Amino acid sequence: MTYLEKLINTRQRPQSMVEGISSMILQIRKENIKQCLSDLDTMRHRQDYIATIDGVMYYDDSKAENVNATWFTFENIVKPVVWIAGGNDKGTDFSDLKPSVRENVRALICIGPNNTNLRKAFKGDINEIRQAESIEKAVEMASQIAQEDDIVLFSPACHAESENNEERGNRYIESVRRLENERNQ
Repeated sequence: MTYLEKLINTRQRPQSMVEGISSMILQIRKENIKQCLSDLDTMRHRQDYIATIDGVMYYDDSKAENVNATWFTFENIVKPVVWIAGGNDKGTDFSDLKPSVRENVRALICIGPNNTNLRKAFKGDINEIRQAESIEKAVEMASQIAQEDDIVLFSPACHAESENNEERGNRYIESVRRLENERNQ
């Protein structure tokens, strides 16, 4: 029997019943707030600022494993981007990204073994498209291409070949931190 049913069945004063219901509602709200706050930890790898190195901001958006998620990220960007993307592209339609890419992306660095479709989709929209054998190499390339006030954005727009978005995001973050340490020595 729920707390509310107990209140009704015991025929308590209406004021006590209102107090009881209010208490239940507040408890529900507390639980919702606690859940929302704990969910913030699970939002890692979604438009996460990592560091600024030599005037270039690095962001991890590795949870963006589809075109829609990457499109949403581009909608929030107002600076030139060196975009690290790719993975296991199995015929993805990138056409929704084309306007944002034309407007924002200075260079594209593809990671993963199957990026033919990604490269074709933006050939003519992006002057510089490169292939990197790993996330670590992609970060190194991006640091050479990016200019002051640019953003280096890891937003794959594709699923990973052999690891999940959290593993990829962690590797990206580690690579950026390593670069930051090298540049600060």
